[in-house]
Amino acid sequence: MLDGEEVPVTHNTTRPRIVVGVSHSPTAVAALRWALREARLRDAMIEPVHAWQWSGQHRASYAPMGTWRSHEEEYEEARRQTRRIVAAVAPSLEPVVTHGPPAQVLLHHCEDAEMLVLGVRGSERGTPVAASPVLVACVAGARCPVVAVSPHAAPAGETRPYDVSLSAAPAG
Repeated sequence: MLDGEEVPVTHNTTRPRIVVGVSHSPTAVAALRWALREARLRDAMIEPVHAWQWSGQHRASYAPMGTWRSHEEEYEEARRQTRRIVAAVAPSLEPVVTHGPPAQVLLHHCEDAEMLVLGVRGSERGTPVAASPVLVACVAGARCPVVAVSPHAAPAGETRPYDVSLSAAPAG
């Protein structure tokens, strides 16, 4: 919900669908805000999608076991944090949290979408933004238009920083 309006998230073949990549960063908030405004113009549904990968598959065999979290624990934490980020912008939306490489997950979810919206990290307003590998893969592989949204696309004061770790506390 933004400005008192709700945007449905359920799949319906008669309404367009906008997929939004939701990383745990302020750029995801800007992308979600942009997509909500676009959804109102197109009478479209929003599907926030977060891709995550279990850190245990990338740990060295000699790493202390006490620092590992199970696949299920990490999934629940990713889901909880993604819900918190989405709810801060659109409380009525339920994000999709899927295990896998981000580009692969996003490309799968946007196969029949009207568009894919991704946040891009930029240093300062007016400076060129370097495309991330996920953005490049999505632009090259998506069957729909891909919109890259700068954190500066949202009006000032509307984005808040989020801790990019899987902890519960917002940064800042």
